[in-house]
Amino acid sequence: MYPKRKPKSDRERFLEAFTKKVGAAPDVYVRRKLAAGVDEGQLRQMYDLLAVEIARRVHCTAIRYAELNTDAQRASARMIRRASQEKIPRCARCGAQMVLRTAQKGARKGQRFWGCSNYPVCRFTMEYGEQ
Repeated sequence: MYPKRKPKSDRERFLEAFTKKVGAAPDVYVRRKLAAGVDEGQLRQMYDLLAVEIARRVHCTAIRYAELNTDAQRASARMIRRASQEKIPRCARCGAQMVLRTAQKGARKGQRFWGCSNYPVCRFTMEYGEQ
């Protein structure tokens, strides 16, 4: 008849539950938090508490912060290095920090630009190379 379905491993169950609760895979979650400026020691504690809570719910083994994919750690280190080297401009209209964005549609689709972090209120933009 139908082949038996192989049971999910602990790691698969944890990753599925983590993604369902947080909305992103653990490595993506860590990269986002690091890019947002969260201290690594504080992030390690936050992540480990969250991982243990999720693992208890789905009765599996938690993936610790130290066990995350090394590619994700290298990518987060690269993002931190790039963010520290790049000067973030201020909005000329409201004075808020600008955010590096990529155009999703229109004539400049795929090009990067600086957009104001107060986007709905302030719609000021700048070219990526211009600072």
